[in-house]
Amino acid sequence: MDAALSRWAPLVEGETAARALEAVEAIAHDLAGTATVEGSGLDLNQGRSGAALFLAYLQRARGDAAAGARAELLLDQAIAALAATPAPAAGLYNGFTGLAWVVEHLTEEESAADAGGEAAAAGGADRNDPDELDGEEGEDLNAGIDTALLALLRREPWRGEFDLLGGLVGFGIYALERLPRPSAAALLPLVVARLAERAERGPRGVAWHRRELAERQPDPGMAHGAAGVIAVLARMLQEGAATPEAAALLEAAVEGVLDLVRTDEGRDGELAWCAGNAGLSVALLAAGRAAGREDWERASLGLAGAAARRRFGAEESFDPALCHGTAGLSHLFHRLYRATGDSELRAAAVGWLERTLARRRPGAGVGGFLFRRRQPDGDAGWVADPGFLGGSAGIGLALLAAATPVEPAWDRLLLLSGRGGC
Repeated sequence: MDAALSRWAPLVEGETAARALEAVEAIAHDLAGTATVEGSGLDLNQGRSGAALFLAYLQRARGDAAAGARAELLLDQAIAALAATPAPAAGLYNGFTGLAWVVEHLTEEESAADAGGEAAAAGGADRNDPDELDGEEGEDLNAGIDTALLALLRREPWRGEFDLLGGLVGFGIYALERLPRPSAAALLPLVVARLAERAERGPRGVAWHRRELAERQPDPGMAHGAAGVIAVLARMLQEGAATPEAAALLEAAVEGVLDLVRTDEGRDGELAWCAGNAGLSVALLAAGRAAGREDWERASLGLAGAAARRRFGAEESFDPALCHGTAGLSHLFHRLYRATGDSELRAAAVGWLERTLARRRPGAGVGGFLFRRRQPDGDAGWVADPGFLGGSAGIGLALLAAATPVEPAWDRLLLLSGRGGC
């Protein structure tokens, strides 16, 4: 791979980039209205912390000080909402762990920027100073979160979910963001142990099943399936934070999912970040490179290429969201392109970006975007959503990544990158 590809660069320029940035500004404008996030909770999926993450990256990419101030306000509101919630959920996307991840991530990113820029030399405290973000005298706002998660993960047997959105994989993502703190290093082996408890031995390797589903079909996807487990274990290995138990579980998980893929060969399946082989290809690529397994990497590239070559008619109404829609596919293929240099993957990224922009209807929803949701009467309809995973804040982040040279480190939340990038 060309060394230049290891550095982030815009996917598009010219008129397409201008359209993307116009949409970004419209999303930011609508998020600035108090009504847009009125009543939004603390969770990452649809709450204030997801909007704050987008606005913080907008400040970084475009120098928008008002967006940065709004991001700080939304985070303060989310933290206050957490303090006022008697028994908040713990999951990454539906609870306090996601808010804690955003606080940690933005603090870390600002600290890194200050270390390499003129702000550190200028001296004095400002809103970008890591001590200011953390609290009085560098207080660690997430220390209590670590304590709560350690207590939760020490319970045996594990009765919660294993997945990325609300379970063990999400806790692993949070702990990776907290490294090298001792509490984070203590969390990761507990995540591995609880994942091993939930693993079910198959004909080859292991698989995981969601508790609330009646069917027992294993899921290869990123959001609720084996890809999420593989990706988080691979990131542990990349960070030098994997125990022998984690490495063994990673191998068993890859064996299990490749057996499932061979069984389903010839079926297209879903095409999204959250489900299907596109997200799995990213997980296998990370695993192959972390473990030095060229066979896993070859399997990844085969799945990625097949996903990139899938074609859909213009009449198919894809949702534009990160999770299960066009923005997520565009960003996923962009990450794969930067990791591999494969021009077919770049073409797929551009194509899905164009479909995302084509879904925009200025004046509608948040920034011109609406999202498919099940209505109370049971029918599907299109609604506004300011959120990260299924809404406009996530689209805004993907568009910034496509049109600016700022590294989208936020996608560690999606297990699309690690601290070293792709």
